[in-house]
Amino acid sequence: MESDTVQDVPNSSTQSPIVSIVLQNPAPELQLLETVVQRTVTGAVEFVVCDPGVMRFLNYNWRRINKPTDVLTFDLSVSGDTLPQGVIYIDGRMAPPLEEVLERVYHGLLHLQGYTHNTEEETAQMNRLTVELVKKGMKAVQSI
Repeated sequence: MESDTVQDVPNSSTQSPIVSIVLQNPAPELQLLETVVQRTVTGAVEFVVCDPGVMRFLNYNWRRINKPTDVLTFDLSVSGDTLPQGVIYIDGRMAPPLEEVLERVYHGLLHLQGYTHNTEEETAQMNRLTVELVKKGMKAVQSI
């Protein structure tokens, strides 16, 4: 992706993202996830936090890689969409701290916005943007 910016935290008075969170066997540490994502994600995005078995199944069926992965993003946007639309599967194994789950959330969201990590430069850019978004997400947690 050419741009080095991502869509900023929505202004609650002007934007209302359509965000759905699906948790399989949610850990208490993830109870804030939906609130934080609602405050920091713009678009029509469903996040599914699931176990490594589901991640392995999806990774094999879609990428032919027979092992679990931490994030899988399925872009459902159509031509002309201005906001990201899709489903992001996140491995929630062993109830990671909220900050780590947010890292996976924003990593997937960056993929929906067209970012990739196929080169060292792209990886560095994605990592930097992910860190910025996680900081915003954690700031949102503190305001809850």
